[in-house]
Amino acid sequence: MASTKPSGEQVPGYGERRHFVPLTSVLPDLSSRGSARLHFVVSTGMEKPDPELRRFIRSHVMLGKNKGKAQRPRKRVTKELQNDSSSSSCVSNPSAASGQDGDMVEPSASSTKPSHTVLPVTVPRKFGSQLDTIRFADAVEPVSVEVVLQFSSIAKKVMFPRLESYILFERRADNWIAPLIVDPAYLHLMIFTSQYYFDAILPRKFTPLNERSLPHFLETLRLLRKRIAEDDDQVRLSLSTAATVMGLAGYAQIIGDSKSARHHMEGLCRIVSLRGGVTTFRDNGKLLLEIFRVDLGAALHSGSMPVFFNHPSCREPILPYPDLSLLLMTRGSVANGSTRRDSTTFLDDMDDELARAWKVMSEFCSVINFAVDSAQRISTETYLDAMTSVMYRLFDMHFEADSSDEAIRLGLLAFSTSVFLQWQHLGMPYPHFSATFRGCLATLTSSSHINLQLLVWLLMVGAVSVFDAADDEWLKPLLLVNTRHCEIDCWSKMRDLLDSFMWIALLQDGPGKAVFDSTITYIDTPLLDLSRAHAYQ
Repeated sequence: MASTKPSGEQVPGYGERRHFVPLTSVLPDLSSRGSARLHFVVSTGMEKPDPELRRFIRSHVMLGKNKGKAQRPRKRVTKELQNDSSSSSCVSNPSAASGQDGDMVEPSASSTKPSHTVLPVTVPRKFGSQLDTIRFADAVEPVSVEVVLQFSSIAKKVMFPRLESYILFERRADNWIAPLIVDPAYLHLMIFTSQYYFDAILPRKFTPLNERSLPHFLETLRLLRKRIAEDDDQVRLSLSTAATVMGLAGYAQIIGDSKSARHHMEGLCRIVSLRGGVTTFRDNGKLLLEIFRVDLGAALHSGSMPVFFNHPSCREPILPYPDLSLLLMTRGSVANGSTRRDSTTFLDDMDDELARAWKVMSEFCSVINFAVDSAQRISTETYLDAMTSVMYRLFDMHFEADSSDEAIRLGLLAFSTSVFLQWQHLGMPYPHFSATFRGCLATLTSSSHINLQLLVWLLMVGAVSVFDAADDEWLKPLLLVNTRHCEIDCWSKMRDLLDSFMWIALLQDGPGKAVFDSTITYIDTPLLDLSRAHAYQ
């Protein structure tokens, strides 16, 4: 910017206010010579510049300042489009953006719109499903597979409530999701079982299959029958075929069809045997675990013997007891709390095989309690070996119906059910086993063949594992009488007694405390012969 001083004018000193005015008459107009018009301003005194001059100075100073800077699109793009026609008309008129003589002036509000059309950036609506590009084993609607994936995301929590965070299941996607692409029977099985969970099991409405799940159930049966009739052992004995048969057995058990469940388990047992036996499934521990869980659950429900390790088609030794001593040694003295009753006096009173099963189960409880306290996880193999070796052997043992050994055997089975099967929260009862255990406990109350504290443990284990509200009428009065004779008047004392035998706090503290609290306030307690209770000790 240039400056000239008119003749006779004094230059303002320091601190004096100055301003500038355009001297359009000082130099001739150069626009006719092909160059831009020059503007000169000089200081003329202490007066403030008028508004017009201030606008001119501001626009001159800002020339080129914003050149090259891209403005970010405004949020309300739709409003810009609505006013686009008026904006375009303002910009297309040069005189609206400049003075009559070409001098730049402050643009008005209507001239601030961009000179180009701004199109809205929108995300297109979702078209189809994310699974549309995946080719499954059969032609099914993608929404049906989405139900499978939805259930798979919560399956571990459903099948192992509260304990799922402490078991390490490896290769879950390989074993349970990958077969959806290659095995049509398995695909339809997973669709109808997943749909049945959301339609019937979750809302506790055990209705027949509906129009969404029934076609997939029928297609599973059709494909499976066709596969078994074919002479292709590679397909008939595949792991996905075993998983499909296991799923059908589990569904039959849920709806109370014990005959079909047994039929499916016998067929599954033959598949396992033809593949080389149980040991050939060791690389697929999760599948083998689920097969045994269904087998044991069906036996508890119907009162029959389990199929595996008993059926003529798969006669093989029961898996050996796991050696948990190394796990207990690495965890220090974690067994002190939950194995205090594993003294020689307590175990010597039991049958030798029963005492061995008790000891292994007690050690497993110590391992689980430590895993919970230290936020660690146990392997699938440890969980599988403990469940199989203990529960199948307990089914194989036989004692007198009114003996303490029979009561302990049934108590261990009930306890193991709450640890390994955990299906009671899904509404799956064990009517035959519950009736057998109930009759055994009733026999013990009329005799003096069992320790009173052990009887309290058996009653509490039955209450949290297999008994339901219909048993309150006899269970709570009996439990109340025996807790009083054990001088138990609060949950902490009851918790100490339970832990001195065998107890997993994570799984059983919640329901156990609920049973205890409702028992000590039980009003309709009949008058019982309390003197007989002293004889139990």
